[in-house]
Amino acid sequence: MNFSDKLKVLINKFFNGPKTKEREMKRVFQWRRYLEWKDLTPEEKISAKRFLLIPVFAYLIIGIFNQNLSLITLFLIGYVLYKKFERGGIEKK
Repeated sequence: MNFSDKLKVLINKFFNGPKTKEREMKRVFQWRRYLEWKDLTPEEKISAKRFLLIPVFAYLIIGIFNQNLSLITLFLIGYVLYKKFERGGIEKK
């Protein structure tokens, strides 16, 4: 076999190699599909609920955090001071 024959074999293997099996594509963002609620599988219903409720929970958590930021900061400072002075407490002789 000369070089050109080897090159032809290599090109044929590359272009006519084993075909991949077709896989079912998983839908990631499917807004139109979510509107047809009765046709969804249980897994799709769960993913739709998660997708739709995450922004609501994030909004609530951020709102609570913003309203109570000074109180949270005060508790953290108090905890740090308590831990600092707890170490220098009663010593055993």
